[in-house]
Amino acid sequence: MSADFVVKRLDHVHITAPEELEDEVVSWYIGTLGLQRIDKPVGTQPRGAWFRVGDQEIHIGRDEHNPPHTSHFGVVVDDLEAVVSHLRSVGCHIEQASRIPGRKRFYTRDPAGNRIEFLSFEEGEGPRA
Repeated sequence: MSADFVVKRLDHVHITAPEELEDEVVSWYIGTLGLQRIDKPVGTQPRGAWFRVGDQEIHIGRDEHNPPHTSHFGVVVDDLEAVVSHLRSVGCHIEQASRIPGRKRFYTRDPAGNRIEFLSFEEGEGPRA
């Protein structure tokens, strides 16, 4: 089945750290890899950290209950509604995402259970510089 949308680019990768290692993991990305920490947008969890990596981002978060279940990668698409329609037509479940101003987004999972975030930026919005 041919898709009626285009995956334009990788936006971010989200990884998790257990609560007791969160500060150490964030410090490692800053000190060891020299990544630039960026402000998280309104609507995201207060814990964790986001980093700029070229035109993409790494998001570090925490899931106290099922750490691997919140890990995911996010891709920008040209037509979010077409993606929803296509994924539903092939039997994929759509998971709603919390609201982040300037973005529309949702999650689904691949057959192995890996979580994927699909997103589009609203008019006049885009990745932070």
